[in-house]
Amino acid sequence: MYRNKYGGLSNGDKTEGAKMNQVNARHEIIREWRSLPRELRQTDEQAAAFAMQIKDKYKFSSDSADHYQTVKDWLLRYLSITRGLEPNAEDEGRMKGDAKSTDPGLSATERKTLRSREAKEAIAKHESAQKAFQNRERLRGERLRREEAAGPMLYPAPELPDDTSVENVRFATRIRNALNVGGMKTIGEVREASDAALLSLPDFGSSSLSYLREALGLPSTDGVRPKSKKPT
Repeated sequence: MYRNKYGGLSNGDKTEGAKMNQVNARHEIIREWRSLPRELRQTDEQAAAFAMQIKDKYKFSSDSADHYQTVKDWLLRYLSITRGLEPNAEDEGRMKGDAKSTDPGLSATERKTLRSREAKEAIAKHESAQKAFQNRERLRGERLRREEAAGPMLYPAPELPDDTSVENVRFATRIRNALNVGGMKTIGEVREASDAALLSLPDFGSSSLSYLREALGLPSTDGVRPKSKKPT
């Protein structure tokens, strides 16, 4: 009896006797594959060569007449799983492919390893969701603090003081953007602006002008409200 370079028995020493079921045959073949030195069981080509060497050693029932292809598929699947369980710099902690612990044909050791990996992935997903939630809460808190510091939001009204910030008034987005472009920071500046100045703002038409004059309590007359006067 002698062993070939892959660690398997030569064709002259095949195991004789009754046929094994596929689960037992696969278990024995994988066991022999794992007994090889690590450097001899790393690639698909090595798995194919080992399958050719061992395909006739174990007698087992198979739907396929090609025992070599059956054994090769077992080895390639096992190799894919073990590769997926090894962390790498680019994608540490995630299994490659679609191998699951519920897949049929896995050994107890493989199933246990996959379950452990799936549990770690579930924990990682939970922690990621927790971090995302905490980040949303942090951003919400920051927004609320900014709004509190800026003061309450007010509706446009004739009673608003001239020194009220435009940012604290509930203008439509289009109107607010136009006033920001015009550099108007306070309600007083908006009231003091002429009709022509307001109409020159981007995306600001006569309907927006009428709305502002009415909402802020300053109808258009000849266009300009004297800066020295304050609303009473």
